[in-house]
Amino acid sequence: MASGADRISDLPEGVLHHILSLLPAQDAVRTCVLAQSWRHHWRSAPAVRFAGCTGWAGGVYTFGPFVDGLLRARRGGAPLDSCDFDLDVDLDLGRYDVPKMERHVNGWIRRALRRQVRDLRFRVSVTPRLPCALEDRPLASEHLTRLELVGVKGNAGVLDFSCCPALEDLRMEDCDVGSTEMHSPSLKRLKIRYCLFYCNFRTGMSFPSLVSFEFITNAGRVPMLESMPSLETATVRFDHFYDDRCSNGRLDDCGDASCYGCYYYYAPDDYDCVFLEGLAEVTDLTLSAYPDLYVFTRDLEWCPAFSKLKTLVLSKWFVSDELSALIWFLHNAPLLEKLTLKPSKVRSNLMKTVESYKSLEQSIAASHLQIVEIICKDVDEILLKILKVLKANGIPQEKIRIQCSALLVPVQNPLLISQLTYQRNKFFSKTSYVSSIHLILWYFDNVSCWNKGSSYFTDTF
Repeated sequence: MASGADRISDLPEGVLHHILSLLPAQDAVRTCVLAQSWRHHWRSAPAVRFAGCTGWAGGVYTFGPFVDGLLRARRGGAPLDSCDFDLDVDLDLGRYDVPKMERHVNGWIRRALRRQVRDLRFRVSVTPRLPCALEDRPLASEHLTRLELVGVKGNAGVLDFSCCPALEDLRMEDCDVGSTEMHSPSLKRLKIRYCLFYCNFRTGMSFPSLVSFEFITNAGRVPMLESMPSLETATVRFDHFYDDRCSNGRLDDCGDASCYGCYYYYAPDDYDCVFLEGLAEVTDLTLSAYPDLYVFTRDLEWCPAFSKLKTLVLSKWFVSDELSALIWFLHNAPLLEKLTLKPSKVRSNLMKTVESYKSLEQSIAASHLQIVEIICKDVDEILLKILKVLKANGIPQEKIRIQCSALLVPVQNPLLISQLTYQRNKFFSKTSYVSSIHLILWYFDNVSCWNKGSSYFTDTF
């Protein structure tokens, strides 16, 4: 081989394009000076990655024209497989910067769509912190299959994806939704994280073809979901940042006009089920919220049965209102196979005192249920009430497992007593552990309807 031979240039054009697709756009363009044969390769690369623009001299004022020129210079209308905008914008010249930046941003998105982009990712982080407003008109593309939006402000036009018939994957993060409607007839996977919804109106969400749904730590009013008959998996988590809570600590309508949470609950229209009805066809469901989120509890009064549900995780919220949510699912999920419960402490004004649990007819979930897993920090009164509810609904103790302080054991096992005896003697000085053991024993000593009644435990100890 001759010294200094250019072997890279001899690679197939498809390989060269793939290499260029891995580079930031400005570096891909610089390869045009490597050799005569490299002069136009960057114009046909199937993927373009724009990163900046705080590293550019002149910031958005020089970066913007570069992006405009590159998208216009694509060779012969070469289509884009993917286009990635990852922008950090420092607006240090006042409000004049904002509309100019937004004009650039919206123009880039439209040009990428005209280049038949299939995978479009747009992330913008603006200093000082504010969302980048998108144009109030629909995105239109017959080729777009995946869209990711981070740090933008939406509207009714841009969040109507009816003009993107091939769109199957949508992710929104750290966005201001800015619309009372979101719609896509083709979407199959949806992730919405850390986004802001209206605080006094609900956003209607219509995604009839959705298969996978993640709704994590968003703020504002809980959106109103329409039916999703193809839904298979859903993960929903509400943290502190939502407006559907009663300032008077009620789980139903308090009737107080000064209570912001209850007063705007049904605005602008009357409806029954807000959120859970849209998830009723799911097979794998995780629901997590703080106990004072009353939407789930109210929805259960109107929600149809979860006839396909096989795996269910309930975290925190189900412990309020006398564990009625847990009882509801045991009676309205006929195919449920695995149930995971993650209880938490509840404010006293949200938790009614339960003196006893009346025997209920066996739940329809009991026949298919294979395991109930309870994950808790300690054995406390809430755990004991959960065990009573499970027993009253026909769940045998051999199907129940408790994970407490990283220890996973069956609720009742022939080896459990000797294990607890050993641990009690070994860790007697650890108050919290002894307290947990004593509470377990209290439960067994005071609930005689389990097999091998209380004498089995008192005699052992």
